[in-house]
Amino acid sequence: MHWQRLDRDSSLQVIDSVKSAADMGLFNIGSSEVTRAFLPFYKDFFLFKVTNYASLPSFSFEYLGDGTFFHYMDGTAEPIHAANDKGKLDLTPENLIDYLVFYYAHVSENDMDDITVIKDPHDMPLLDSLDPMAYASVMRNHKPAAILVNNDGGYAVETEIYTESQLLRATIEVTKKGRVTMLDQKMIMNEMLDSGLPEALV
Repeated sequence: MHWQRLDRDSSLQVIDSVKSAADMGLFNIGSSEVTRAFLPFYKDFFLFKVTNYASLPSFSFEYLGDGTFFHYMDGTAEPIHAANDKGKLDLTPENLIDYLVFYYAHVSENDMDDITVIKDPHDMPLLDSLDPMAYASVMRNHKPAAILVNNDGGYAVETEIYTESQLLRATIEVTKKGRVTMLDQKMIMNEMLDSGLPEALV
């Protein structure tokens, strides 16, 4: 995610738009920074981050918005759905994995730990714990996401994910409006490691 710091006037506009009567003192321009990130699957919607540096440790809130209307990213899918339902979503096979990376980075599933969609194998969370042979095997056996366009204009995606300290291959359904459903999961870490061992050791 590439964050761009906003100028003072734009920052004031964002802070005034997102703060409520309950948190009037939470953010002010003297101790806060407002940044914005471009999202390739949205038209005229961006991810905004407001960071308060007056407290220790500092903390940030994120919002999905167009500069005037903002949806607080509260860990559920509702802010994303609200933006999608405004007709701002523009999903294509080229940006679909970016959407899933974004979606699961901001939405917590009730029955699972945090989910990381693996777009680049070098970003896998478990790599630091692997020995050189296992690391080479994971890199060699990584499969890019396979994307199928459904008849209704949605997508079925088979991609690698990391959750609950496991590397899995998952099948995920994404509708035209960006609703995401995990359909299937399969453990693949052992397969990757076995395929990297000499035949006599497998």
